[in-house]
Amino acid sequence: MKKKKSIRSYLLKQHFFVITITVALFEIAIFIGLYHYYYKNTEEILASHAKNAVHFAMRSSELSPFQLQYHIPEMINDYQLRGTEMQIVSPSGNILASSSGFLPDEVIEHHILQQATIESPIPWKGKNPSSGERVMAVVVPLENGEETIAYFRYVTSLERMDIFFKRQLSISLGVGGVIILLVLLLSMAFSKQMTTPLTRLTKASKRLARGEFDARIHGDYIGELDTLAKSFNEMSHALLQHEKMKDEFISSVSHELRTPLTSIKGWSDTLLTGDLNDIEEVELGLNVISKETSRLTNLVEELLDFSALKNESYSLQPTTFPVKALLNEIQTQFKKQTNKKQLTLSVTACPDVHIHADKNRIKQVLINLVDNAMKHSPSGNDIELSGRINEGSFVFSVIDEGDGMDELELEKIMAPFYKANPNTVGAGLGLSICQHIIDLHHGEFLLESKRGEGMKASFSIPFDSHEIGE
Repeated sequence: MKKKKSIRSYLLKQHFFVITITVALFEIAIFIGLYHYYYKNTEEILASHAKNAVHFAMRSSELSPFQLQYHIPEMINDYQLRGTEMQIVSPSGNILASSSGFLPDEVIEHHILQQATIESPIPWKGKNPSSGERVMAVVVPLENGEETIAYFRYVTSLERMDIFFKRQLSISLGVGGVIILLVLLLSMAFSKQMTTPLTRLTKASKRLARGEFDARIHGDYIGELDTLAKSFNEMSHALLQHEKMKDEFISSVSHELRTPLTSIKGWSDTLLTGDLNDIEEVELGLNVISKETSRLTNLVEELLDFSALKNESYSLQPTTFPVKALLNEIQTQFKKQTNKKQLTLSVTACPDVHIHADKNRIKQVLINLVDNAMKHSPSGNDIELSGRINEGSFVFSVIDEGDGMDELELEKIMAPFYKANPNTVGAGLGLSICQHIIDLHHGEFLLESKRGEGMKASFSIPFDSHEIGE
């Protein structure tokens, strides 16, 4: 399998590419600037002087092909340029005179002479045939009317200029190389800073995949990397909490299953080995078996409901039903328990209000809330079960005067498998299932409580005012 490139190498290559292109463009700009400074400026100086010299020569003297040879020494003396060699060239290309005193053995190419005009002198760069050095020359015609009688040619050596140009270019290239090197070093440090948390995240993720939920990423990072590190730590912490809850759930469910099964097994053995004619003992044993079987059934149904909700296979079967009748059913269902514990369960609801919802699931939620209220209410207290209309919603409430709970417990109580008291009967799924049922009804679930001041559990579902009196 082909190994993928690391982010660090990718960043280094990207930085190297960008800085190399930038430095290359910078070097090209410097090259153009140096070339213009050394060569173009020299060319412009030679061309400007050549044009001015020709203009002065044509205005100051009456020149003709026959008089030219008499004016050559004067023109060489008056129109030469310091640092250059001035040559007077015949129309045929032969050099007639030179400010150096030596006549080079060369003939100027005819096409160069033909292209030259007074306003557009022709520049030329090449090697001097006699010395072999690089030179620059500018040619401009000397005219008499429409006839060209000679050419002024200014020649300057480029040797020193080439040396300066190459030196400056070398310095520029050296500086560019140093810049690339420094940027690469900085890029290495920067990419390391960028990839270190990612490397740590990778190692921590592998630990997490092995089931080590205490894996954490330590350190402070910049921007989104710091957010990523914190998010990973929060995720691993949440997974650790879920793992603990799972272990607690397995332990709790095992205990919840073992207790009724032990009772069922014990009484079954007792009945099988005992005297079946002892009606009182048989009745007692069957009652215990029936009660513990119901307890097991409720536990299994609770687990199945939670599994169905998690797998999104849980569906509602909504119908339209009267609220008052439902609350009265629940009151009747809990009558025996409330009498036994000396509690009062009061019902408040408008008799003519109907709602459209899954009656059995709404009843399941209310039974769970009333059962919780009874568990935490001392004898002699009141529990209020009510239903009312509130701004486009129908709100059910169960209010008790029990122990209540603090804010920290209130935040955890809705979590699956959480039990404030580990000794409480059940798997700790009741409120979580209630929350899911209300979510499926597009409603809102709310718990309000303070330690020692009881609990108010309420939920709302959408309500159509046309349902009143149906």
